[in-house]
This record gives sequence, structure tokens and C-alpha cells, in this order.
Amino acid sequence: MKKRVGIIILVLILLILAGGGAAFYYYYSKYINIDAIYPGMTIQGMSVGGMTQEEAKAKVQEYVDKVSQETVTLQVKKKESTFALSDIGLKCTNMDVVENAYDFGKTGNVFKRVIEVRKLEKEGMDFPLTFSVDKAETRKVVKKKAKKFLAKKKDATITRKDGKFVITKQVDGVDIDFEANADKLAEVFSKKDWDHKSVVFPMDYTLDKAKHTKKELSAIKDVLGTFTTSYAGSASGRCANVENGASLINGTLLYPGDSFSVYSKVAPFTADNGYHLAGSYSNGQTVQTYGGGICQVSTTLYNAVLRAELNVTERSNHSMTVHYVPLSADAAISGTDKDLKFTNNLDHPVYIQGVAGGSSITFTIYGKEYRASNRKVEYVSETVSTRGPSEKVIKDNTMEEGKRVVESNGRTGYTARLWKVVYIDGKETKRTQVNSSSYMSTPSVVRVGTKKKEVPKPTTQKKDETAKAGEKAEGSKGTTGNNNQGANKAE
Repeated sequence: MKKRVGIIILVLILLILAGGGAAFYYYYSKYINIDAIYPGMTIQGMSVGGMTQEEAKAKVQEYVDKVSQETVTLQVKKKESTFALSDIGLKCTNMDVVENAYDFGKTGNVFKRVIEVRKLEKEGMDFPLTFSVDKAETRKVVKKKAKKFLAKKKDATITRKDGKFVITKQVDGVDIDFEANADKLAEVFSKKDWDHKSVVFPMDYTLDKAKHTKKELSAIKDVLGTFTTSYAGSASGRCANVENGASLINGTLLYPGDSFSVYSKVAPFTADNGYHLAGSYSNGQTVQTYGGGICQVSTTLYNAVLRAELNVTERSNHSMTVHYVPLSADAAISGTDKDLKFTNNLDHPVYIQGVAGGSSITFTIYGKEYRASNRKVEYVSETVSTRGPSEKVIKDNTMEEGKRVVESNGRTGYTARLWKVVYIDGKETKRTQVNSSSYMSTPSVVRVGTKKKEVPKPTTQKKDETAKAGEKAEGSKGTTGNNNQGANKAE
């Protein structure tokens, strides 16, 4: 009985072993010994189990192509520029993961392989993809796309148009190291933490901030000083020179501490620079030069500067007086010898407007009013001394004695001073001498004749007639009275 039971048990064991072997063989044949990637295998999260190598490669390539269409957006401040990853040669650097995924579980003894495959089914395994870009192409594309971010530093500007100020905002300078940024960008795509999505890349740049801003120029609103002179009656060339000089100075902007030279602004005095021939002073004479009349420009500006109370650092009077301003209120220009210079000694910028036309020139200085409303300033000219013209006599031997011709009238010479008078609530509180001036006198030029007068001599004909008349008188028997009468007629 016991022997029979043992046989039965043995048979059962053999049957079980036979069934297990059959089952093992079936599992091995269907799931292990196959030309495909085992289930549970993924590449970059994509299931490739059951795929052949070719199928898996196609799937991975499709993914790489999709990633290549993702973009890079370069950013500098609020500006952007975008391009595709394909533009910089994005590529997968480990396409061999398909082969690695396929080879998994296909080496070693059968039992080891079965264990690996079973574990793979339960736990899964992923092969991540890695990428890189072409460094040279990245540098090339980044430079091309980011060039528009470059900017030269520009200060805010101000102009006056139709009675209003127009201010443009400042521009900060932007400089970019394209290669350094491109190399930094390239590193992004080789890092494991890149999610294979589009990238926003804030670029490194150097900012060169503008020195003067729109806010600073917005303070220019008030009239600090203005002055007008007339050039009515001037020759056309002089009118043109005054208008040209005003236009060259118009729009000048002076920041605190800036200095201004009229000569530097309006020179050279040439036809190419818009000037005409017109009268100007030279060695006590009026001569024709290019730029004649420019002194009226500097004089008008000088008086506007005085009223704005800017700091005048250089000023010269004319050699002789001018008619368009009082004594000592003029400012001459003569090469570099005589110039009008002044400095903006205020805490805010000033804008100079020059307008000439209709026989008058006006300069107005705008800025931020800093003086009390009850304070007023005026400028007073004082004549200190007067020198009448002398007389220069030229002897002319082609003119008869006693004749006198005035060729040119002389000019009176003066010594003068200009005073600045300050009033508070209409009462004078301060009087300061601004300058002193000396104007030369010029002599009157008189031409005097020295030629002696000639006494007329009797002609030969008259002598003959006189002789004949005498002979006739001697032979006549008329009265003495008749003879005398005839002689008187002949004389």
C-alpha cells in the first residue's frame, strides 16, 4: 500500500515538473526568445516594449524631430528674439539607447534572463535621451538674432516747436558678449534637467546708462531771461548773417556746470557756413567781411543771459559804439580775441532759443525758475565820460584854396558802465557793477584845397581891338564925351 502511494506521488511530481517545464518553455518562447524590446522598457518616458529596433528608432527620431521644433527666446530687458532649436543644430547624442533597450535581458543564462524580464515587467526601466547643439551655429545664430538688442547710449533731447517743448526719452547703452551668451545657452541643452521644451533665455548684457534723462529735461518750463534787438534798415547781407547766427545758437542745451562760447558755436565765418559779406568794425573803420553783423547776435544773447542771471565769464565791448543797445550792454565777437562766454551756474539745465526774422532778433533762455516772484532785476547803462571827435585834415592840391569837403564824420568816444539793479517788492535793494567799457572816438576827415587861384590875363584879340579903338579915337573929330563913352564900352 505504501509503495503504491509513493508511486502515485512520484507520478504527480513528474506531471507537475512536466507541466512547469512546458509552461516555462511556452513563456520563454513567447516572451523571452523574441526579436523585440521587452515589455516595461521606455525611452525618455515613451513605451517601446514589443517594438523592434527599427520601430523604436523611428519613434525616438520622431521625438527628436519634435524637440527640434521647440524654440529659444532670447531676452534683453523687455525685448525678445526667437528661433527654432533646429536652427542651432540640435541633435540626440545617445541614439544607441535603442540598441541598449533592445539588448536588455538578451544575454546570460536563461534563468537569469527570465528573472530580469519579469522584473522589468513589474518595475519598468527608462533610458533618457541626451542632446547637444552645434556650438559654432549657436554662436552664429545668437549674434544674428541678438544684434537688435545692441544700443548706443543717448541722452534725452529737447526741442521747442510751435511754442511747446518736445522731449525724447533717453536710451541706455546695451553691449552684449555674443559668444559668451551662446556658449552659456548651448550648455542648457546638454544638462539632464532640461525638459526638452522651449527655452526662454535671459541674456547677460552690460548696461551703459544715459547721463541725462527725460525727467531732468522736464524741469525746463520757465522763461529765465529774454531780450530783443532790431536790425531794421540793415543791408540784406547783414540781415542774413544775423538770422544765420541765431539759427546756429538756437536749441543749445546747457546742463549745470556747462560752459558756452558764442564764437565756437557760430564760427567759421565763411560762405559755406551760411554767411554773407556785410559791414563790420576793423581798426576804427567799417569794412566788408563775411559774418558782418554777428556781434548783434552775441549782444542780444548777452542781454538775455544777464536777465537769466547766468554766470558771464568773458565779454568784450566793441571798439566803437553800436546803435542797437545802450552803452556797455554790447558784447563783441572778433575771432578768438573777443568772445562771449558764460556758464550755467544753476541747479537745472537751461535751453536757449534764438529767433530772427522781420527785422528783429530775440534770444530766450528757458529753465526752472529759482527766484522769488517779488524779486526783479534791471540793467542800467551809465555814461562816465565823453570824448568828442578830433579832425583829420587832408591837404589836396587839386582843390582850390578855400574849398573844404567833409569826407567822413567822426565818432564820439565814451567810457561807460553797466549796473545790475535788484528790486524786492519794487524797492531797490542792491546795485552791482556788471562791467565797464571804453569806446574809441574817431576823427572827422576833412579835405582842404591848397591850389592857388589863377588871375585871368587879357587875350591877344582884346589888345588888338583896344589899339584899333585908340587909333580911331585919335582920328575922330567928335566930342570928348563921345570918345570917353567909346572907350568905356570897349573895356
